[in-house]
Amino acid sequence: MRCWFLAALMLTLAACEAPRQSAEQTPPASEALLTGRYVPSSDTALHYTGGVTVERAGLVFDKGAILYTRALDPRSGYDLTALGGDSYAAIVLGPSDLTIELRRVTQQVLREGAPSLCGESRPEYVALAYEARARTITLLVFTGDEPPGPQATQSRLCATFGYAAPDGARTREGVVL
Repeated sequence: MRCWFLAALMLTLAACEAPRQSAEQTPPASEALLTGRYVPSSDTALHYTGGVTVERAGLVFDKGAILYTRALDPRSGYDLTALGGDSYAAIVLGPSDLTIELRRVTQQVLREGAPSLCGESRPEYVALAYEARARTITLLVFTGDEPPGPQATQSRLCATFGYAAPDGARTREGVVL
């Protein structure tokens, strides 16, 4: 009888310990999203979007387009954008250690006659590609039913736009002049 009671007590204690152990194994909170004001640095950005304000909830373009977004798992520069396709770094012509912030477009609002960022197609995903100091960012816009990735067959790059930080490099801690 005592053995049974002792076994039940041990199981109860083990169950109490399990949540504490899993809480310790919880990964740290994801890094903060890039935010800030950027001016156009490519001809496509200058003509189609103007400057952009990057916010946690989306992208607001000077020429009237607004993309409401939801952040997805981060990617890296060497990750492929499609099955048999190019990497983010190859598309951007940047180093493989680029930070890639992939976001799902939940809604597109076009004010004041602003053009869609993908012409006749609706943008479904955007990727912000930047180096550690984020002096410049490249916005990659994708259409298709699935997120860009190494197994994606229903995702297509439809536009790229280049931007620069007007007041120095941006970091996760703030602006570096």
